[in-house]
Amino acid sequence: MRLILVFSLAISLVAAPCGAAGPGAMVSLSQTSGKVFYLRAGSTVWAEVGAGHVLSPGDRVRADAGARATVDFGDGSRVEVGSNASFTLQESPAKETIVQLSIGRLRAWIAKRVDQKFSVRTPTAVCSVRGTEFAVEVNPQGNTRVEMFQGLLAVGDNAGNELLLKDGQQLDVTTKGLGSLEGQGAGPSGAELRREAAKREVGLEMTKEEVQAAAALEQKNAIYQQGKAIIDVNGHRVRIEEYIVRSKPDEFKLVVLNSRADRFDYFYYRGTFNKALPDDISTALRQMPGCIDSPCDYFLTSFDTGRSNTMDTMRETAGGGHLVDVNNNGVAQDRVTEAFDSATDRFVILNIPNPGGAGNQPFYQTLYNTNLLTFNGVQHGGWTPSAAAVAAPWAPPGLPLGTYTKNSTTHITEFAGATATTLRQGAVCGPPNCTYKEAGVVHEVFYSESVDGKTWDKYDNYIISDDGKIAQWSDFAGITGGAEYKQTMLKWNFQTIVTASEFGGRKIDLAVEPRIFIQSGLIQ
Repeated sequence: MRLILVFSLAISLVAAPCGAAGPGAMVSLSQTSGKVFYLRAGSTVWAEVGAGHVLSPGDRVRADAGARATVDFGDGSRVEVGSNASFTLQESPAKETIVQLSIGRLRAWIAKRVDQKFSVRTPTAVCSVRGTEFAVEVNPQGNTRVEMFQGLLAVGDNAGNELLLKDGQQLDVTTKGLGSLEGQGAGPSGAELRREAAKREVGLEMTKEEVQAAAALEQKNAIYQQGKAIIDVNGHRVRIEEYIVRSKPDEFKLVVLNSRADRFDYFYYRGTFNKALPDDISTALRQMPGCIDSPCDYFLTSFDTGRSNTMDTMRETAGGGHLVDVNNNGVAQDRVTEAFDSATDRFVILNIPNPGGAGNQPFYQTLYNTNLLTFNGVQHGGWTPSAAAVAAPWAPPGLPLGTYTKNSTTHITEFAGATATTLRQGAVCGPPNCTYKEAGVVHEVFYSESVDGKTWDKYDNYIISDDGKIAQWSDFAGITGGAEYKQTMLKWNFQTIVTASEFGGRKIDLAVEPRIFIQSGLIQ
């Protein structure tokens, strides 16, 4: 039971500056002309060098008047340093490359790599890049000129302000901060400015490059961040990148990026709570599944979640979230018989002497007044209130809640006479177009369709090892304690493949690793 609940949570939620040399890649001078010198980290003596010289973190390079040097980062990325320029290859965390340009001009061609970060820093600016060709110049006063040739480039000043440069744009950054955009597309309209602002955070209807650039900005404020490469259930290598940010005082956002050789898929989940989150947001996230005996201190009032392969989109939104004691609301289908107890670090059986009635052990969960699920903009499910509500004894003050209605698969609303649109779930049967569990292994399929069968969606859910092996239910047998369970889950990953009638045979294929869920409290 615990595995099913945790699996469902992870799947329902799903589930940096950019491209630079991978771990262990060699950074070297591939070309030089004129006199080029380097200063080894910790040394005070400059030495002249030529092509083939290998650089280490902390090394400094300068080109004399009329000289040039090309730095190769070992993954297809390179930086060309011009006359009278000086830069330092900074010490930086794993999977990140930082070049500090002190004076002069450089031009960079950065390979598109989801799992790596690359930034150029100057006395007045930070340029965070992914899949980008650009140039940066620093004058003797320390002011910075940035020119964008192709791709997307996030440029920030020392005050924390940032702008996103596109093809053909230029920007000056001084000690006073960011200047005005120049060149192609400069001076955008108010609508364009709003669209550009939206592209500074990961959302739907974005290109791969826009997602990567937005993720680079968001990751700077990540509270939790994880990533690794695995083999998926179809035998393809996938690089997983995950992070959680506090996007607003009362809001958190989880983002998962998947990069394969021939595709890019991503996911986000933004949840808004009833009040400002604590410094340790795991305190609030642990309460998302619900609370035993007394109402949760923190609960969601709305959420917005989306998945995409950059061509197709799946989006679900919900609003009017409020707490309900689902074990005593008169709806037998709502009751929760087993829940996690943080006091004992175990899942416990709740006391339910009167299923569907009152007098049961309370369990509080968030229910929503409105919901909308779409695939490529076509509605597949959701509900909205459409009639006057009748007050219920368990209703929070001020909310027009009434009779709770439910179809065969989904909470509709607590408004009497709600208007609901929900595809009917396929019967429990065998494959391919129905809901079933594959025998022996952790592979569950959920299939729903309209009455005429023309509108449908399907979810293939797996738990897999790093090498793509599908877990067996026996792999989780005999585990009772929370700590033991979390240690076991760290050996596995979740993968969900979504197909739908609107996708034209395509799929959204997302793999996630559970470590970030465990760290943040989303998995207990």
